[in-house]
Amino acid sequence: MTAPRPAVRLRVGGARGHLHFYRKMVRPPDTDIDPGALVDVLDRDGSFVGRGFYNPRSNITVRLLTTDASQGSAEEFIRARLRDAVALRHDLLKIPSSSDAFRVCHSEGDGLSGLVVDRYGPVLSIEIFSRGFLKLLDRVKAWLLELYPGSKFCVRADETAARLEGFNPPTPETPEGVIIREHGIEFRVDFERGHKTGFFCDQRDNRVAAGRMAAGRNALDLCTYSGGFALSAAKGGARRVVGVDMDEKALEVARQNARLNKVKVDFLHADLFNYLRQSKEKFGLIVLDPPKLARDEEDLPKARRTYHDMNAMAMKAVEPGGILLSCSCSGRVQEEEFLQILRAAAQTAGRTLQIFQVGGAGPDHPVSSLYPEGRYLKAVFSRVL
Repeated sequence: MTAPRPAVRLRVGGARGHLHFYRKMVRPPDTDIDPGALVDVLDRDGSFVGRGFYNPRSNITVRLLTTDASQGSAEEFIRARLRDAVALRHDLLKIPSSSDAFRVCHSEGDGLSGLVVDRYGPVLSIEIFSRGFLKLLDRVKAWLLELYPGSKFCVRADETAARLEGFNPPTPETPEGVIIREHGIEFRVDFERGHKTGFFCDQRDNRVAAGRMAAGRNALDLCTYSGGFALSAAKGGARRVVGVDMDEKALEVARQNARLNKVKVDFLHADLFNYLRQSKEKFGLIVLDPPKLARDEEDLPKARRTYHDMNAMAMKAVEPGGILLSCSCSGRVQEEEFLQILRAAAQTAGRTLQIFQVGGAGPDHPVSSLYPEGRYLKAVFSRVL
Protein backbone atom coordinates (compact mmCIF):
# COMPACT_ATOMS: atom_id res chain seq x y z
CA MET A 1 0.00 0.00 0.00
CA THR A 2 2.92 2.38 0.49
CA ALA A 3 4.22 4.32 -2.49
CA PRO A 4 7.98 4.77 -2.74
CA ARG A 5 9.57 8.07 -1.91
CA PRO A 6 9.91 10.13 -5.12
CA ALA A 7 13.32 9.77 -6.69
CA VAL A 8 12.85 12.42 -9.39
CA ARG A 9 13.29 16.10 -8.65
CA LEU A 10 11.99 19.07 -10.62
CA ARG A 11 13.23 22.62 -10.48
CA VAL A 12 10.70 25.44 -10.71
CA GLY A 13 10.73 29.18 -11.00
CA GLY A 14 8.27 31.58 -9.42
CA ALA A 15 7.42 32.27 -5.82
CA ARG A 16 6.85 29.73 -3.10
CA GLY A 17 3.33 29.15 -1.87
CA HIS A 18 1.78 27.81 -5.07
CA LEU A 19 -0.38 24.71 -5.05
CA HIS A 20 -0.10 24.46 -8.81
CA PHE A 21 2.96 24.87 -11.01
CA TYR A 22 2.30 25.49 -14.69
CA ARG A 23 4.42 24.55 -17.70
CA LYS A 24 6.21 27.87 -17.96
CA MET A 25 7.29 27.60 -14.33
CA VAL A 26 8.86 24.13 -14.55
CA ARG A 27 12.31 23.33 -15.91
CA PRO A 28 12.12 20.21 -18.11
CA PRO A 29 13.43 17.16 -16.22
CA ASP A 30 16.62 15.40 -17.29
CA THR A 31 14.86 12.02 -17.41
CA ASP A 32 11.46 10.81 -18.58
CA ILE A 33 8.84 10.78 -15.85
CA ASP A 34 5.59 8.84 -16.06
CA PRO A 35 2.56 11.16 -16.11
CA GLY A 36 0.93 11.10 -12.69
CA ALA A 37 4.14 10.20 -10.83
CA LEU A 38 4.97 11.72 -7.44
CA VAL A 39 7.98 14.05 -7.61
CA ASP A 40 9.93 16.39 -5.36
CA VAL A 41 9.85 20.05 -6.37
CA LEU A 42 12.90 22.28 -5.79
CA ASP A 43 13.31 26.00 -6.25
CA ARG A 44 16.09 27.65 -8.27
CA ASP A 45 18.47 27.30 -5.33
CA GLY A 46 17.78 23.59 -4.90
CA SER A 47 15.72 24.01 -1.73
CA PHE A 48 12.74 21.72 -1.18
CA VAL A 49 9.43 23.34 -2.15
CA GLY A 50 7.07 20.40 -1.97
CA ARG A 51 5.95 17.05 -3.30
CA GLY A 52 3.19 16.41 -5.78
CA PHE A 53 1.90 14.83 -8.94
CA TYR A 54 3.80 15.54 -12.16
CA ASN A 55 2.05 15.49 -15.52
CA PRO A 56 3.91 16.98 -18.51
CA ARG A 57 0.78 16.57 -20.66
CA SER A 58 -1.24 18.92 -18.49
CA ASN A 59 -1.09 22.70 -18.29
CA ILE A 60 -0.93 22.12 -14.52
CA THR A 61 2.44 20.40 -14.67
CA VAL A 62 2.74 19.85 -10.91
CA ARG A 63 -0.06 19.61 -8.35
CA LEU A 64 1.50 20.05 -4.90
CA LEU A 65 0.22 17.80 -2.15
CA THR A 66 2.62 18.60 0.68
CA THR A 67 5.38 21.04 1.56
CA ASP A 68 6.68 18.83 4.38
CA ALA A 69 9.87 17.06 3.28
CA SER A 70 9.56 14.55 6.13
CA GLN A 71 6.44 12.96 4.62
CA GLY A 72 8.03 10.36 2.43
CA SER A 73 5.19 8.30 0.98
CA ALA A 74 1.79 8.67 -0.59
CA GLU A 75 0.24 6.72 2.26
CA GLU A 76 1.67 9.03 4.91
CA PHE A 77 0.31 12.31 3.65
CA ILE A 78 -2.71 11.36 1.51
CA ARG A 79 -4.10 9.00 4.12
CA ALA A 80 -3.47 11.60 6.84
CA ARG A 81 -5.12 14.33 4.77
CA LEU A 82 -8.23 12.20 4.31
CA ARG A 83 -8.41 11.60 8.05
CA ASP A 84 -8.03 15.33 8.70
CA ALA A 85 -10.74 16.11 6.13
CA VAL A 86 -13.19 13.75 7.82
CA ALA A 87 -12.33 15.15 11.26
CA LEU A 88 -13.13 18.68 10.07
CA ARG A 89 -16.62 17.65 8.94
CA HIS A 90 -17.41 15.40 11.90
CA ASP A 91 -15.58 16.80 14.93
CA LEU A 92 -15.49 20.55 14.24
CA LEU A 93 -18.37 21.28 11.88
CA LYS A 94 -20.57 18.39 13.13
CA ILE A 95 -22.34 18.22 9.79
CA PRO A 96 -23.56 14.61 10.26
CA SER A 97 -25.89 15.86 13.00
CA SER A 98 -27.99 17.67 10.39
CA SER A 99 -27.23 15.82 7.16
CA ASP A 100 -25.76 12.58 5.90
CA ALA A 101 -24.80 14.23 2.59
CA PHE A 102 -21.70 16.42 2.53
CA ARG A 103 -18.34 16.91 0.88
CA VAL A 104 -15.70 14.72 2.48
CA CYS A 105 -12.71 16.00 0.46
CA HIS A 106 -12.63 19.30 -1.40
CA SER A 107 -9.53 19.00 -3.59
CA GLU A 108 -7.17 21.95 -2.92
CA GLY A 109 -9.25 23.01 0.08
CA ASP A 110 -8.19 19.81 1.86
CA GLY A 111 -4.67 19.70 0.43
CA LEU A 112 -5.50 16.96 -2.09
CA SER A 113 -5.49 18.70 -5.45
CA GLY A 114 -7.40 16.72 -8.05
CA LEU A 115 -9.58 14.65 -5.69
CA VAL A 116 -13.19 15.35 -4.73
CA VAL A 117 -15.20 13.03 -2.49
CA ASP A 118 -18.86 13.48 -1.52
CA ARG A 119 -20.79 11.36 0.92
CA TYR A 120 -24.40 10.45 0.19
CA GLY A 121 -25.42 8.24 3.09
CA PRO A 122 -23.90 4.80 2.42
CA VAL A 123 -22.33 5.90 -0.89
CA LEU A 124 -19.05 7.75 -1.37
CA SER A 125 -18.89 9.60 -4.69
CA ILE A 126 -15.31 10.00 -5.95
CA GLU A 127 -14.55 12.43 -8.76
CA ILE A 128 -11.07 12.39 -10.29
CA PHE A 129 -9.53 15.54 -11.75
CA SER A 130 -5.87 14.50 -11.96
CA ARG A 131 -3.92 11.64 -13.50
CA GLY A 132 -2.05 11.16 -10.24
CA PHE A 133 -5.17 10.33 -8.25
CA LEU A 134 -6.39 8.07 -11.04
CA LYS A 135 -3.27 5.96 -10.48
CA LEU A 136 -3.96 5.89 -6.74
CA LEU A 137 -7.69 5.23 -7.03
CA ASP A 138 -7.63 1.75 -5.46
CA ARG A 139 -5.60 3.02 -2.52
CA VAL A 140 -7.90 6.01 -2.04
CA LYS A 141 -10.88 3.63 -1.90
CA ALA A 142 -9.14 1.50 0.72
CA TRP A 143 -8.30 4.53 2.87
CA LEU A 144 -11.87 5.82 2.62
CA LEU A 145 -13.22 2.44 3.70
CA GLU A 146 -11.13 2.74 6.86
CA LEU A 147 -13.06 5.95 7.60
CA TYR A 148 -16.49 4.84 6.35
CA PRO A 149 -16.62 1.03 6.62
CA GLY A 150 -19.05 -0.73 4.34
CA SER A 151 -19.48 2.19 1.95
CA LYS A 152 -20.24 1.72 -1.73
CA PHE A 153 -18.54 3.86 -4.36
CA CYS A 154 -19.67 6.00 -7.24
CA VAL A 155 -16.54 6.78 -9.29
CA ARG A 156 -16.35 9.25 -12.15
CA ALA A 157 -13.83 11.54 -13.80
CA ASP A 158 -14.45 15.09 -14.93
CA GLU A 159 -14.45 14.85 -18.74
CA THR A 160 -12.75 18.21 -19.25
CA ALA A 161 -10.04 17.37 -16.71
CA ALA A 162 -9.50 13.94 -18.28
CA ARG A 163 -8.94 15.56 -21.67
CA LEU A 164 -6.56 18.19 -20.31
CA GLU A 165 -4.70 15.69 -18.12
CA GLY A 166 -4.44 13.15 -20.93
CA PHE A 167 -6.12 10.10 -19.40
CA ASN A 168 -9.09 7.91 -20.19
CA PRO A 169 -11.83 8.23 -17.56
CA PRO A 170 -12.33 5.08 -15.50
CA THR A 171 -15.42 2.99 -16.14
CA PRO A 172 -18.13 4.76 -14.13
CA GLU A 173 -19.31 2.98 -11.00
CA THR A 174 -23.00 3.71 -10.50
CA PRO A 175 -24.57 2.10 -7.41
CA GLU A 176 -28.30 2.12 -6.83
CA GLY A 177 -29.86 5.41 -5.79
CA VAL A 178 -30.22 6.33 -2.14
CA ILE A 179 -32.31 8.68 -0.03
CA ILE A 180 -30.36 11.23 2.00
CA ARG A 181 -31.53 13.68 4.66
CA GLU A 182 -30.76 17.37 5.04
CA HIS A 183 -32.22 19.45 7.88
CA GLY A 184 -35.35 17.32 8.05
CA ILE A 185 -35.87 17.08 4.27
CA GLU A 186 -35.30 13.89 2.34
CA PHE A 187 -33.84 13.82 -1.17
CA ARG A 188 -33.52 10.98 -3.63
CA VAL A 189 -30.05 10.77 -5.18
CA ASP A 190 -29.90 8.95 -8.50
CA PHE A 191 -26.36 8.03 -9.54
CA GLU A 192 -27.29 6.73 -12.98
CA ARG A 193 -28.64 9.91 -14.52
CA GLY A 194 -28.30 13.61 -14.24
CA HIS A 195 -25.32 15.90 -13.80
CA LYS A 196 -22.76 14.29 -11.49
CA THR A 197 -24.90 12.73 -8.75
CA GLY A 198 -27.94 14.93 -9.18
CA PHE A 199 -27.53 16.62 -5.80
CA PHE A 200 -25.31 19.51 -4.77
CA CYS A 201 -24.13 19.64 -1.16
CA ASP A 202 -22.55 23.08 -1.55
CA GLN A 203 -25.94 24.87 -1.35
CA ARG A 204 -26.99 23.22 1.93
CA ASP A 205 -26.83 26.33 4.11
CA ASN A 206 -28.32 28.55 1.41
CA ARG A 207 -31.26 26.16 1.05
CA VAL A 208 -31.89 26.44 4.79
CA ALA A 209 -31.73 30.25 4.66
CA ALA A 210 -34.04 30.45 1.66
CA GLY A 211 -36.51 28.08 3.32
CA ARG A 212 -36.74 30.33 6.37
CA MET A 213 -37.43 33.35 4.17
CA ALA A 214 -40.12 31.58 2.16
CA ALA A 215 -42.80 31.51 4.87
CA GLY A 216 -46.03 33.09 3.63
CA ARG A 217 -44.59 33.94 0.20
CA ASN A 218 -45.06 32.64 -3.30
CA ALA A 219 -41.71 31.13 -4.29
CA LEU A 220 -40.09 30.47 -7.67
CA ASP A 221 -37.07 28.18 -8.04
CA LEU A 222 -35.42 28.76 -11.41
CA CYS A 223 -33.03 26.02 -12.55
CA THR A 224 -34.59 23.90 -9.83
CA TYR A 225 -32.85 20.70 -10.99
CA SER A 226 -33.89 18.00 -8.46
CA GLY A 227 -35.90 20.52 -6.44
CA GLY A 228 -33.53 21.44 -3.61
CA PHE A 229 -34.56 25.07 -3.09
CA ALA A 230 -38.18 24.40 -4.09
CA LEU A 231 -38.60 21.73 -1.41
CA SER A 232 -36.89 23.92 1.20
CA ALA A 233 -39.33 26.73 0.38
CA ALA A 234 -42.32 24.39 0.58
CA LYS A 235 -41.18 22.94 3.92
CA GLY A 236 -40.50 26.49 5.10
CA GLY A 237 -44.14 27.47 4.73
CA ALA A 238 -44.36 29.08 1.29
CA ARG A 239 -47.94 29.62 0.08
CA ARG A 240 -47.14 28.39 -3.44
CA VAL A 241 -43.95 27.00 -4.96
CA VAL A 242 -43.03 26.75 -8.65
CA GLY A 243 -39.89 24.98 -9.90
CA VAL A 244 -38.65 25.50 -13.47
CA ASP A 245 -35.99 23.54 -15.34
CA MET A 246 -35.11 22.33 -18.84
CA ASP A 247 -33.91 18.88 -17.69
CA GLU A 248 -36.88 16.50 -17.82
CA LYS A 249 -34.99 13.69 -16.06
CA ALA A 250 -34.06 16.00 -13.20
CA LEU A 251 -37.67 17.18 -12.92
CA GLU A 252 -38.79 13.57 -12.61
CA VAL A 253 -36.51 13.20 -9.57
CA ALA A 254 -37.75 16.56 -8.25
CA ARG A 255 -41.35 15.35 -8.40
CA GLN A 256 -40.35 12.16 -6.58
CA ASN A 257 -38.71 14.30 -3.91
CA ALA A 258 -41.87 16.37 -3.50
CA ARG A 259 -43.95 13.21 -3.01
CA LEU A 260 -41.33 11.82 -0.64
CA ASN A 261 -41.67 14.90 1.59
CA LYS A 262 -45.45 15.23 1.15
CA VAL A 263 -45.30 18.78 -0.19
CA LYS A 264 -46.88 20.40 -3.24
CA VAL A 265 -44.61 22.00 -5.83
CA ASP A 266 -45.57 22.87 -9.39
CA PHE A 267 -42.60 21.65 -11.44
CA LEU A 268 -42.55 22.96 -15.00
CA HIS A 269 -40.42 21.89 -17.94
CA ALA A 270 -39.49 25.23 -19.48
CA ASP A 271 -36.66 27.55 -20.44
CA LEU A 272 -36.36 30.16 -17.72
CA PHE A 273 -36.24 33.05 -20.21
CA ASN A 274 -39.43 31.89 -21.93
CA TYR A 275 -41.12 31.28 -18.60
CA LEU A 276 -40.27 34.74 -17.27
CA ARG A 277 -41.38 36.41 -20.51
CA GLN A 278 -44.72 34.64 -20.52
CA SER A 279 -45.56 34.55 -16.82
CA LYS A 280 -47.30 37.56 -15.31
CA GLU A 281 -47.06 36.21 -11.75
CA LYS A 282 -45.04 38.06 -9.11
CA PHE A 283 -43.17 36.16 -6.42
CA GLY A 284 -42.08 37.04 -2.92
CA LEU A 285 -39.02 34.80 -3.22
CA ILE A 286 -37.10 33.89 -6.37
CA VAL A 287 -34.06 31.60 -6.39
CA LEU A 288 -31.87 31.72 -9.50
CA ASP A 289 -29.21 29.02 -9.39
CA PRO A 290 -28.06 28.29 -12.96
CA PRO A 291 -25.44 25.69 -13.90
CA LYS A 292 -21.86 26.78 -14.52
CA LEU A 293 -21.84 29.27 -17.41
CA ALA A 294 -18.09 29.89 -17.73
CA ARG A 295 -15.80 26.87 -17.80
CA ASP A 296 -13.04 28.57 -19.80
CA GLU A 297 -11.78 32.10 -20.34
CA GLU A 298 -13.43 32.30 -23.73
CA ASP A 299 -16.82 31.57 -22.12
CA LEU A 300 -16.71 34.72 -19.97
CA PRO A 301 -18.21 37.32 -22.35
CA LYS A 302 -21.29 35.19 -23.03
CA ALA A 303 -21.57 34.18 -19.36
CA ARG A 304 -21.55 37.83 -18.24
CA ARG A 305 -24.33 38.70 -20.68
CA THR A 306 -26.38 35.66 -19.66
CA TYR A 307 -26.02 36.38 -15.94
CA HIS A 308 -27.07 39.98 -16.59
CA ASP A 309 -30.10 39.11 -18.71
CA MET A 310 -31.48 36.32 -16.54
CA ASN A 311 -31.10 38.36 -13.36
CA ALA A 312 -32.73 41.45 -14.90
CA MET A 313 -35.71 39.34 -15.93
CA ALA A 314 -35.90 37.62 -12.54
CA MET A 315 -35.81 40.97 -10.72
CA LYS A 316 -38.83 42.16 -12.70
CA ALA A 317 -40.76 39.11 -11.45
CA VAL A 318 -40.07 39.84 -7.75
CA GLU A 319 -42.83 41.69 -5.96
CA PRO A 320 -41.76 44.96 -4.26
CA GLY A 321 -39.93 44.09 -1.06
CA GLY A 322 -39.52 40.48 -2.15
CA ILE A 323 -36.31 38.49 -2.03
CA LEU A 324 -33.98 37.36 -4.81
CA LEU A 325 -31.31 34.74 -4.14
CA SER A 326 -28.99 34.87 -7.15
CA CYS A 327 -26.17 32.35 -7.45
CA SER A 328 -23.16 31.74 -9.64
CA CYS A 329 -21.01 28.61 -9.50
CA SER A 330 -18.65 29.87 -12.23
CA GLY A 331 -15.31 30.19 -10.48
CA ARG A 332 -13.97 32.38 -13.30
CA VAL A 333 -16.56 35.02 -12.39
CA GLN A 334 -15.22 36.52 -9.17
CA GLU A 335 -17.48 37.78 -6.39
CA GLU A 336 -17.02 41.50 -7.03
CA GLU A 337 -17.64 41.04 -10.74
CA PHE A 338 -20.81 39.07 -10.02
CA LEU A 339 -22.03 41.81 -7.68
CA GLN A 340 -21.36 44.36 -10.40
CA ILE A 341 -23.37 42.27 -12.87
CA LEU A 342 -26.27 42.23 -10.37
CA ARG A 343 -26.07 46.01 -9.91
CA ALA A 344 -26.16 46.51 -13.68
CA ALA A 345 -29.07 44.05 -14.01
CA ALA A 346 -31.01 45.97 -11.34
CA GLN A 347 -30.53 49.18 -13.31
CA THR A 348 -31.73 47.45 -16.48
CA ALA A 349 -34.78 46.11 -14.64
CA GLY A 350 -35.55 49.47 -13.08
CA ARG A 351 -35.24 48.01 -9.59
CA THR A 352 -33.05 48.70 -6.57
CA LEU A 353 -31.30 45.90 -4.69
CA GLN A 354 -30.85 45.90 -0.94
CA ILE A 355 -28.11 43.27 -0.63
CA PHE A 356 -28.14 41.87 2.89
CA GLN A 357 -26.13 38.65 2.65
CA VAL A 358 -23.37 37.38 0.37
CA GLY A 359 -22.64 33.71 0.97
CA GLY A 360 -20.98 30.83 -0.76
CA ALA A 361 -20.53 27.10 -0.44
CA GLY A 362 -21.01 25.39 2.91
CA PRO A 363 -18.11 24.95 5.34
CA ASP A 364 -17.54 21.40 4.08
CA HIS A 365 -16.10 23.16 0.99
CA PRO A 366 -13.10 24.86 2.67
CA VAL A 367 -10.83 27.24 0.75
CA SER A 368 -7.05 27.09 1.14
CA SER A 369 -5.17 30.36 1.65
CA LEU A 370 -2.79 29.01 -1.00
CA TYR A 371 -5.61 28.62 -3.51
CA PRO A 372 -8.20 31.41 -3.08
CA GLU A 373 -9.61 30.49 -6.51
CA GLY A 374 -11.24 27.55 -4.74
CA ARG A 375 -14.02 29.90 -3.58
CA TYR A 376 -16.22 29.40 -6.62
CA LEU A 377 -19.84 29.70 -5.41
CA LYS A 378 -21.50 33.07 -4.92
CA ALA A 379 -24.95 33.27 -3.29
CA VAL A 380 -26.30 36.82 -3.05
CA PHE A 381 -29.46 37.50 -1.01
CA SER A 382 -31.23 40.79 -1.80
CA ARG A 383 -34.48 42.58 -1.18
CA VAL A 384 -35.78 43.90 -4.48
CA LEU A 385 -37.31 47.37 -4.12
